[in-house]
Amino acid sequence: MQNLAEAFLGLSKEDRSLLSAIETGMKTHEWVPSYVISELSGLPVRKVDFLLGRLFEKKLVEKESLHYLGFRIDFDAYDLLALSDFVKRGRLSAIGEKIGVGKESVVYDALGEAALAVKFHRQGRTSFKHVRRLRDHLGDRPRVPWLYAAALAARHEFSVMEKLFPAVAIPKPVACSRHALAMEYVAGPALHKVALSDPQDGLEMILGEVGKALNLGIIHADLSEFNILVADSGPKIIDWPQAVEAGHPHAREWLERDLSNVLRFFLRKYSIDMPLSRALAIVEEQAGSVEKREHAGKVP
Repeated sequence: MQNLAEAFLGLSKEDRSLLSAIETGMKTHEWVPSYVISELSGLPVRKVDFLLGRLFEKKLVEKESLHYLGFRIDFDAYDLLALSDFVKRGRLSAIGEKIGVGKESVVYDALGEAALAVKFHRQGRTSFKHVRRLRDHLGDRPRVPWLYAAALAARHEFSVMEKLFPAVAIPKPVACSRHALAMEYVAGPALHKVALSDPQDGLEMILGEVGKALNLGIIHADLSEFNILVADSGPKIIDWPQAVEAGHPHAREWLERDLSNVLRFFLRKYSIDMPLSRALAIVEEQAGSVEKREHAGKVP
């Protein structure tokens, strides 16, 4: 989508109603017939057909007529539905420019009560098998449409962030809708884009945050120099959709992989050669010391 804000402002209430009806219909149909869209939206079929033609011209719906005429939405329309919900709930008042693109997400700056970042998950058809294999939040579902896989990823990331904040240095989670997550905007470059004045201290601070997350029973499971931001207050860890609980069968393996990624970066860029065993000890010591402090603060 060339201009998200312009596309949002160009939607009528009826357009949003139709897109929402298609979204609902996609739970049971790969391609949603217009009569189903009419039933779900409460609009007459003739008006639905007219509006769908206009939405198709705007490339907000796709259609298929091999077996019957059916419609579905893609991520562009899903973005607009999520934005509509954020606005309706008073969480967002303006959407700005695209500020980041990842393997499975795109991020925009925005405004609510404060500066925000809005992350749209993009788990698509090509990565869906990978998503199902690695993501706990998909559970044992035999088949989940790719659009809803993105929504589940956002919901999982938001719940993890709510559990971690404010004990762990992450952006404050603000709201979640469908596949979109609104959070505090963090001013600061990614770790790989900046030269630290005291890299040894920076490394230990990052390990400390990993330890705080471990104390809360969470392992990032995709940590690297690309999802650690360097803010004025210190490192902020972002991108938690692959996070797992510490009781997961592969938790130790993925914790070690997270730490190995960070250690490789600091070795390559700053020639700091910290053994994995030492990094694990720092993380586990931090997790243990947090637990002891919390226990000491409890009233018997």
